[in-house]
Amino acid sequence: MTAQTVLELALRSLRFLAREGLPMRGQDHRGGVFWQLMLERTYSQPAAREWLLRWDNWMGYNIQNEILERLAHAVQRKMVAETYSSPYYGLIADGTTDITSREQFSCHLFYTDQHFTQKCQFLGFYNASDTTSETLFLCIKDVFLRLNIPLEKLQGYCFDGANNMSGRFSGVQARLGGVCPGSLFVHCCNHSLDLVLQEVAREVPLIADTLQFVQSISTVIRESTKRKTIFESLFGDKVRCSLLGLCPTRWCVRANAISRVIRSFSAVLQKLQTLHKDRSIRGETRSKISGLLKQAQKGKTMFGLLCSRSLFTPCESVAKRPQAEYSTIAGVLECIQTLRERKQVLRTDNAVEEMLRKTSASTAVHNLRMPDPNSLVSKTPSKFRSTTEAEDIVPAKGVASSRRDFFEALDLVNCELERRFDQSGMATAALREATLLAATKGSVGTEADLCSLKLPENIDVPGLHMQLRMLGGLMQQENFSSLNDLAMYISNLHVQTRTLFKDVEAPLHLCLSLPVSVASSERSFLALRRLKTWLRNTVSQRRLTHLALLHMHLDTRHPCPHDGIHQRHPRAQDNLWSSTIR
Repeated sequence: MTAQTVLELALRSLRFLAREGLPMRGQDHRGGVFWQLMLERTYSQPAAREWLLRWDNWMGYNIQNEILERLAHAVQRKMVAETYSSPYYGLIADGTTDITSREQFSCHLFYTDQHFTQKCQFLGFYNASDTTSETLFLCIKDVFLRLNIPLEKLQGYCFDGANNMSGRFSGVQARLGGVCPGSLFVHCCNHSLDLVLQEVAREVPLIADTLQFVQSISTVIRESTKRKTIFESLFGDKVRCSLLGLCPTRWCVRANAISRVIRSFSAVLQKLQTLHKDRSIRGETRSKISGLLKQAQKGKTMFGLLCSRSLFTPCESVAKRPQAEYSTIAGVLECIQTLRERKQVLRTDNAVEEMLRKTSASTAVHNLRMPDPNSLVSKTPSKFRSTTEAEDIVPAKGVASSRRDFFEALDLVNCELERRFDQSGMATAALREATLLAATKGSVGTEADLCSLKLPENIDVPGLHMQLRMLGGLMQQENFSSLNDLAMYISNLHVQTRTLFKDVEAPLHLCLSLPVSVASSERSFLALRRLKTWLRNTVSQRRLTHLALLHMHLDTRHPCPHDGIHQRHPRAQDNLWSSTIR
């Protein structure tokens, strides 16, 4: 039983290391964390430690790979078995490059269980030979085939806006639409909202200059330990406020970074003045600091910071909603509509005057320079004028200019929100949800109206129409604000009563199985960066996928040695120990 005991300890140890994303191997089989952990675990078991020290050639990478493969396959089998009860699936897929510049394609399965609980399960990383739509489409088909997941159940998928994924004619979503008729495509809501903000930052000079100022200030102070230490010492006994840099791949960082610059503006200004006089700094950096100091001493910079904060803060609050659990298309569209209404509230003279008042107060405290409204005027050149009448002279600086820049940013946000969230897949999904919620209030259309919802062929439309009418009579006293409330109510019904609404459950599963964001794939990329670092860049693709499966899934999904993995695979056990025992 000594060999059996050591095997159980090895399974548990490898499971723990994989779950935590810790390295296992060293220069040899006695140089890694796995070997050290096994020595610690056999400290109180002399017989097991003696056996371990005598037969240590099974601790190599090939044995580790086989054990990790068994554990990962057990996780996959358990996960796939849970998905069979769901009538429909959703797919989330996205790609990135690892530390060795190899393409890693991440896939997640989105589905609901019998209680309408939304679940998103990581399927693995796959090294695609290229990033063409055909290759990625074949990769998705191969994943479904290998895991024995019916592809015909796929009724929704969410990708980013890359042409190879979201192309209307030859992208992955178009190819999946040909294989899965009636399925809906959703352009990731977080990516769509981020593209709106990127468009504003690119087209509006006031916002572009402000974001560049925030990024440059953060870079100048944080790139040197000495500068960072001196900057923190300027706060004295007050709470320190460290600066944040902007990141193009993070959705909720702009408002926080801008707010920190505003809160620590006095320390930032003082630090720039000190660095400007420091002769030990290189010429290129000194020139950059000089430009930042001149920009920081302008009142327009403070006004730009206040405008950018009021612009980005509600947008980033909305960006967190699609990443949360129980997100639906109708909920996301309602958040977007609320955001547009908030932008309309900001587009008033009172909002601009409030920011100008704060700018004036900051100008008085920090001795900033406000632009002279009479110094320059914006006047059309005579050669471009078709009349000799006098034209209205619009000041190029001052209050009117500030109001114009801020209103331009707000108008662009509203236009981009309307354009990027006007998607046919989202409109159809929102109509499905609205139909189900309206039925709870007794408002049921005709069968022709149900046919316009583009429901799958396996849904009985006449039966659904009849059961929706019954649903309205049962729930007259209820008031459901979301589809999740309706799903929870139906799941809590008596078993016999629930069987009366089998045809209603199908569109409920259909709506809740549609993903709205690729945030799950983005989180898997963080796990990839923890698992494959520059010190662990020689890990094979098979081992990486097995480690990722064990690292990404919950503890309850990790098979224990008591599950009988080594007993269910006696041949594998013989292979592991034959060369050792003999």
